[in-house]
Amino acid sequence: MYEVRRRWPQALAEGLLRRLREHHELFFGADDILAAAGFALEDDALLGIALEETSRHDDRAEAAASVLGPNAVGKLIDAYLAAGKVMRDASGQYNQAAGDRYHSLRDRIGQTPGASLIAAVQARAANAEYEEIVQLAELFSRVTFGNKNRARPFNKEGLAAIGVLAHEWAEHMLAAGDEKRRRVATIATMISRAPSVAHLPLLERMLDDNLRRYRASREKATASGGKDRDAVHEAQHPHMHEYQRAFLAINAPQTAALMRQYLTDEHFGELAARVLAAQWFEANEPKDDGKFRIGVDFSRVEARREARAADPAATSIEAEAIFSAIETLIVDGSSDAQVKLAVALGIVGARLPHGQRDATIQKLISLAPRQARAALLLSLVISGEDIDIELVADGIAETFEATEKETWILTQGDAYQLRDWLRLLPFATPVTDLPAIVRGMPDAQRHPRMLEEMVRGLGSSSSDDAESVTFKLAEDDPRLYQNDGWRATALSFGTVSAAHRLVDLTVSGALDGKSYDGWRWQRELGGLISEFSEIRSYVHDLLKDGPTTKQLALLAGAVAKDPGTRGILMLIDFEKKTGRSFMTYQSIQSAVTEHVPVENWEGAYDVVPVPAVDLRRKLLAMTDSGSQNDPAPRCLNLIDKLRDKYGAPESEPRHPDLGSGRPWPILKPDPDAEDGN
Repeated sequence: MYEVRRRWPQALAEGLLRRLREHHELFFGADDILAAAGFALEDDALLGIALEETSRHDDRAEAAASVLGPNAVGKLIDAYLAAGKVMRDASGQYNQAAGDRYHSLRDRIGQTPGASLIAAVQARAANAEYEEIVQLAELFSRVTFGNKNRARPFNKEGLAAIGVLAHEWAEHMLAAGDEKRRRVATIATMISRAPSVAHLPLLERMLDDNLRRYRASREKATASGGKDRDAVHEAQHPHMHEYQRAFLAINAPQTAALMRQYLTDEHFGELAARVLAAQWFEANEPKDDGKFRIGVDFSRVEARREARAADPAATSIEAEAIFSAIETLIVDGSSDAQVKLAVALGIVGARLPHGQRDATIQKLISLAPRQARAALLLSLVISGEDIDIELVADGIAETFEATEKETWILTQGDAYQLRDWLRLLPFATPVTDLPAIVRGMPDAQRHPRMLEEMVRGLGSSSSDDAESVTFKLAEDDPRLYQNDGWRATALSFGTVSAAHRLVDLTVSGALDGKSYDGWRWQRELGGLISEFSEIRSYVHDLLKDGPTTKQLALLAGAVAKDPGTRGILMLIDFEKKTGRSFMTYQSIQSAVTEHVPVENWEGAYDVVPVPAVDLRRKLLAMTDSGSQNDPAPRCLNLIDKLRDKYGAPESEPRHPDLGSGRPWPILKPDPDAEDGN
């Protein structure tokens, strides 16, 4: 079907449309193919399918919605608005059936052609009530990015039309003067879907209105002692993030200039700083490599440390603005709210290149409460700064002190408050103090699961002692040997010393356990053994008497992953002595071929033969009977098959060792043949 779509997209779409009309089954993604075909059909039958009262995710209904024209989409919207009116009765009781219907229709409208949706909304915009405006605005919040085959993006003209609607609705609400802040904020979200610098003046007015009324509701709630329920409800919902998203979407110098004006605002200052930081990261940091990561991403810490060491005074316009605002907030006589905002700004600004701000940062550290202090130190680490391990040790101690009154800290939320401090240890100096700090913790908090993120961090630590600390942690608590995260970190160092230690741990049986995955460990250990000649020699010495234990057998299996000439000969000798084969097809292939990347084709490679003259000669010398049970000729035969498949080097003769006088291939006598024939 993929090939059909590539060659005849319109024919395929028309065939799917016919299947849809005739109520035949559709495959996954059929709605996307129909949407890409550009249909805009005013068809009552298709509209009926889209309006069917079925489950929320109905493939046929979504496929039908994907091809509707403006009038049909308008009828879908009318049904959606009608369902919204009956979701709650006069007493406020929620109607589950009506709610399910409302959301299913909204999902289907999200699949409609962009031009049809905009035209249908425009036809209803003038007469819409405020709550209907909110519901119509939310229809433009569908995902228009990500998987290009699944997205339903609006074209340039459509985005301009959305902007016009947003302006009209926002002006109408602002003119009313008392419209609910929630509704006005919905228009900010709508603007974030159609970003434009032209929207900034309107967004500024909307934000100022929101801030003014939010402050008033907080003052009113406080004055009533919490008895004014409406004021309390308003005070509990700032509706600031909707504006932040809109400003984030409008990535322009004008946005940055506007955000600098709000840095000292108690309720929007931190979000304004985050917009500035996002603009800097977008312009200066490499895009995400797509790797899935758990927890905080420390992968760029080393590069930032090097950059900071090369130019400690390097700063950024964004950081300068943020720290200038901080300076005005931490003067003598500052209120608690100002200090809180200053610390929050410091957490954001410290992640950016910020020059030498030691005095300001130390003051922020001294002012910050425990958890905010952990976040501030984390920002310093991510920016490439050094932090004193005593600060981290004190934070851990304070956390345990707090648990005496707030036991939930260690029992709920996966003990996140403690984890926030533990993750800092690998990046604090001196890191050699880390094992002692961990030993001082209660046993329950020293469980490998609790330490996983900290151990992963050791793999990204720039300290020369990180490797030894990793192994010291496991010596202190052997439970770590069974932890996948610890093993991954130990492997990540990629040094001779780490490989030597891992081989010794394998041979000693320290890595054995219930969660032990021998096959996986063979593969990972085999990579280390093949990488370092010193380790190969060491392993061969350990195996000189053969794989006499389970652990040595595992080591032999690791050698077989990429054995080289010496390894193959050793494994053949093992098979002859023990009758147990460690050799695989991949073992031989790795010794007589190599993978050469294909130019201009990421992830592709050619399998190219490499000379194996010495190996083939020695294998022939080791050949005994030539039977199927004889490993040496079996390997020679496999090499010949690989040569037939991938070719043979010109320097390699067909016969392994012509001077030996031994035949090759070995021809066995036919037991059914008569003598002399």
